Amino acid sequence: MVETRHYDLQSVFAAAGGPGAFGKHATQLMELHRRICSLEVPPIVLECGVHKGFSSGVLADACERTGGRLVSLDIADCSAAIQSDCWTFIQTDDTDQERILHEAPFLKQGIDLVFIDSWHAVRHVRRQLELWYPYVRQSGWLAFHDVDPTPYMRGQPEDNRDSEIVWRDIWQLVQDFFYANEDDLLLEYHLGDKGMAIMQKLASMSKPPNPPRRLKARRVSFYSLARRLRGRN
Repeated sequence: MVETRHYDLQSVFAAAGGPGAFGKHATQLMELHRRICSLEVPPIVLECGVHKGFSSGVLADACERTGGRLVSLDIADCSAAIQSDCWTFIQTDDTDQERILHEAPFLKQGIDLVFIDSWHAVRHVRRQLELWYPYVRQSGWLAFHDVDPTPYMRGQPEDNRDSEIVWRDIWQLVQDFFYANEDDLLLEYHLGDKGMAIMQKLASMSKPPNPPRRLKARRVSFYSLARRLRGRN
């Protein structure tokens, strides 16, 4: 049975589907819980970022129910965040792949879910994709927490220019990676709180991904502006 140090795990279960930011956050975590529990084989889950263990507890509970294993990574010592027989905590940078695979070699067999919620910087998230996408099994998922910049926009509850810019860049990176690999992925968003994106991998583990690719957007021209003012598309 999962034990949590900083919060009541049952409060997350109870809040799912409810109002407010915490309700949205709980709903998103329980969506991951549902997917893990839907698997027919014992799942392998990799979590990047622990902090107080909100996602760790939910993911561990799903792994306990299904006979799976959860590996959580954080540069801080979060080893006391939760307790579970299915949990392995490694205090490390989540891009130190050599060390992580040495301490948890079963990850090489394939990962069913990678949950990315550590350092919110585009270059770091891009590196996480490069390292861990190849280990995600066919039909497995990559989930990205904190992808919606809306709460940080001007006049919003957490108005913060720097955070808005970073979150917007991560939102864009997720789309750039998806469209570079559109034939091999499904993508969905769960908005509210700070948002979550979930990609499902359709390709086999052996197929390498294409790097993120920015699609070229059209710029507003005098011609298009004039058409808009005339009420035409």
